[in-house]
Amino acid sequence: MKNLVLIGGSSSLGGDICEIFTRENYKVYASYFSNNKKTSTLKNLEFHHLDLTNSSSIKNFSEFLVKKNINIDVLISLAGIIPGKNLAEYSDIELDLVSDVNFLGQIKLLKKFLPLITNKSRLIFLSSISAQKGSYDPIYAASKGAILSFVKSMLPSLPPGSTINAIAPGLIDNSSMFNKMNFEIQKMHSKTTHTGKFLNINDLSKIIFDLCQDHWKHLNGACIDLNGGQYLR
Repeated sequence: MKNLVLIGGSSSLGGDICEIFTRENYKVYASYFSNNKKTSTLKNLEFHHLDLTNSSSIKNFSEFLVKKNINIDVLISLAGIIPGKNLAEYSDIELDLVSDVNFLGQIKLLKKFLPLITNKSRLIFLSSISAQKGSYDPIYAASKGAILSFVKSMLPSLPPGSTINAIAPGLIDNSSMFNKMNFEIQKMHSKTTHTGKFLNINDLSKIIFDLCQDHWKHLNGACIDLNGGQYLR
């Protein structure tokens, strides 16, 4: 049985990923952030609390897995928050929060996971179209852009044979970000895609699962754009 460590497992996308991987006989160790303990009826799925802004929480979550001495076959990091503010509207606390959740906390966690990364590990980080295109929220865009630079820079330090890649989706249908937008903004975004439709959660989960398979082993240090043609580079 292979092992998946999933950061952000309690999100809508995370729930779908849990279902796909457990169905394919993976043992899934998924993180959640809320104060209410997260449980699941899915076989081979464990939820563990993780606060990416808290060093003790990062230490506890990572030490749990390191002590189990498991090989991380797949690591998927979905963590991200978007206040949707311009720079002048940000408080200093919010600047730190977005930086910690969207980038620094994930990197601190990966540093502790390094002993569990093997020559067959598949690492995927969720970035955003904003990292390529820019955004009204410059801090969110910068933090997601940092993920892309990190993925490229980290590749030489990982065991030969392992892979590390990023995915940069546009707006995802029925995601928390999507549902917070008013209809007019949703409509405006849809007009900028070639199909007039958004990527849905289930399709994205299937793509992520497929990217973790061996037939993608030559994709490395890359960013997969999934924005429906909203931004071409």
